[in-house]
Amino acid sequence: MNRSIVRLFAVVIVMFSVLVVWTSRWTVFNATALNDNHLNKLQFFASLKVKRGTIFADDGHTSLARSEKAGGGTWKRVYPYGGLYSQVVGYYDAEQGQAAGLESARNSELKGPHSALTNLFGSFNGTKTVGNDVYTTIDPSGQSLARQLLLDAISQDHAVSGSVVAIVPQTGAVKVLYSVPSYDDNDPNNPRCKLPHCSEYFDALSGGYPPGSTFKVV
Repeated sequence: MNRSIVRLFAVVIVMFSVLVVWTSRWTVFNATALNDNHLNKLQFFASLKVKRGTIFADDGHTSLARSEKAGGGTWKRVYPYGGLYSQVVGYYDAEQGQAAGLESARNSELKGPHSALTNLFGSFNGTKTVGNDVYTTIDPSGQSLARQLLLDAISQDHAVSGSVVAIVPQTGAVKVLYSVPSYDDNDPNNPRCKLPHCSEYFDALSGGYPPGSTFKVV
């Protein structure tokens, strides 16, 4: 074989090797860093076309969060009950890259299966990406009653905050989880939430209090 052809063949092999190494670096080894980069809008546009799963109450049909069509093949997140479940359910804002509550804790299930290839090229069989539903143990009637009684108690005692938590001892199922102040998860970035009566801080889970007389049980 002509020596010049052999050299040219070797150069082509080297170039292809370099190409494989660099593309593997970007698409495999550094994929997570690229996906998490705030300048990368690929994840954002891909998430808009995903119909996230519905979050249900314990009755299996009351939807606490669902996705509705927003036009152009995109979806938007809707929270039918606003502040009643906002701190439990949280919110998902693809545009701002923000999430809270169950929307954050169960994000991988709600957004459904995906990969770098499907994000880039879409579904290979043409089907739309649909997330999995999440079923909670929250009781709608108990949650509504807790809010009513808590607001009445706060008004009567001139308090600024309070929380109600109800758990089934035998199973650990959380039936009621509500705190005041709360916020509207349909508009979590509303300036009103900077005021004392509107807050994303989940007092029932994050507040630290002395045990008081509850320790007498121990």
